[in-house]
Amino acid sequence: MTSASWRRTFGLTATLALSACGGSDSNAYLLDFGYGSDTLVLGTSSFEQAPDAFGSADRIYFKVDSLTYRLADLRMDLPPTMRCEDAKELLSPAMSCEDAVASIPDSPYLPGPEEGSHGVLHLPGPVEVGSARPLTVGGEQVFVPRVSYDAIDTRWAPGTPEHPSFQLRARFIYKGRPHMLEFAFQSDEPMRFEIRGIPTGLPREFADHPAAFGGTLDMDDWLKGTDIGGCLATGDLTLDGNVLRLETGRGACADAATYLRLNIQQSGNLFVGLRR
Repeated sequence: MTSASWRRTFGLTATLALSACGGSDSNAYLLDFGYGSDTLVLGTSSFEQAPDAFGSADRIYFKVDSLTYRLADLRMDLPPTMRCEDAKELLSPAMSCEDAVASIPDSPYLPGPEEGSHGVLHLPGPVEVGSARPLTVGGEQVFVPRVSYDAIDTRWAPGTPEHPSFQLRARFIYKGRPHMLEFAFQSDEPMRFEIRGIPTGLPREFADHPAAFGGTLDMDDWLKGTDIGGCLATGDLTLDGNVLRLETGRGACADAATYLRLNIQQSGNLFVGLRR
C-alpha cells in the first residue's frame, strides 16, 4: 500500500534490482532510512506540502539542503514464532541473526525461553544515511524478512567533529534574505525508530519497490518550541554572515541547540509498505 499522507522520506533509493533476494516475488523488505515531514508552507496561492522542511515556533521555515546521520548496531526483533533458520534465505549477508535462548527438549534442568522472547536481527554498522545516501553495506543494499517489526533499536555512531553523528544544513529566509542553519552533534546514545501516531505507509520513493521497511526522522517538531525570529530580533541568536548556529544562543534561546538535539533524538519513526 502507498502512503496515506503526503509524507515522504528523502535520500532513499530510487530503484531495486529485482534479482536481489528472490526478485519482486521475494518475501523480503528492502531496509533503508531517511527523513521527512508533513509541514505545510504558504505557496503562491495556497498552502503546499513541504516534506523536506520544518518550522520554528514563529513559523520561519527551514528547507533541508543536506542532512546525514550515522547509526551503529541496528537491531530488530523477529516475531516469537520465527527462528533464524526460517529467515536465512531472506537476509542480506551483512545481517546476522540470533535465536531466542531455547531449552533442550525433555531437559528438566534448563529453562525454556522467556515468554515473549524473540530472535534478533543485527546489522553491526556503522552506516551513514541521509540526503541521496541510501543504506548500503559494502556497496550492497540490505534486505530483511518481510515480517512485522515493532521497532528498530540502534545507537548513534559517535564519529568525530569533522564527521559527526548528525549533520544538517537548512536554508531559510529572514527579513527577506536567504540564510543557512548549520547544526551538528556527536552522540553514542541509544536511538529507537518506532511507529509515531498514525502509520503513513510506504514513502513515494518506493513506489516501484516490491516492499520496503525502515526508519525515518520525523522533522515536524524539531524546532516547535524555539522562537527563531524573536531571538534574532533581541540578539539572543546572532548570524555569522548568513549562517545561523544555535550553539551560540543565549537568553531565551540559550538551550535552543540542546532542544533541537533532543527533539531529533526522539523523532525516530517507522515506515513500511508493499507495492500495490
